[in-house]
Amino acid sequence: LTGGRRQTASPTYYCHYNTVLQTCHEDVVIPVDIGVYSPPGECLLPDNTVARVVGCIFAPPSSNVLMDVLSIVPYPGDPKADNYEDNILDDTSVAIWGVGAVINNAEYGADSKMHFFNLAVSDYVRD
Repeated sequence: LTGGRRQTASPTYYCHYNTVLQTCHEDVVIPVDIGVYSPPGECLLPDNTVARVVGCIFAPPSSNVLMDVLSIVPYPGDPKADNYEDNILDDTSVAIWGVGAVINNAEYGADSKMHFFNLAVSDYVRD
């Protein structure tokens, strides 16, 4: 997480951070704007904090992905320390749940183990 800032245009209490979703292709990353409920007076997380995040997303076609966080658990330690990431699990798994309607037949990948299909989901709207 980087670029922590408080939302000031609304009476709700949110902090926003920049991050990226890493994909299975090393050269493909997806920019994400994370919104975290944060009561007044709560400190922003320092830049480069690593966290496990669960949230609802909206992925507009020509903008950053927006995530409204349901749960965030920062890894302990000082992100400025040289050894901060040494004690963080190298967990490359990402889980995405979508509720919607499948709008085409499944296609199979080259290895016949992967299935691909389009899913129509409604927009997720946040303040």
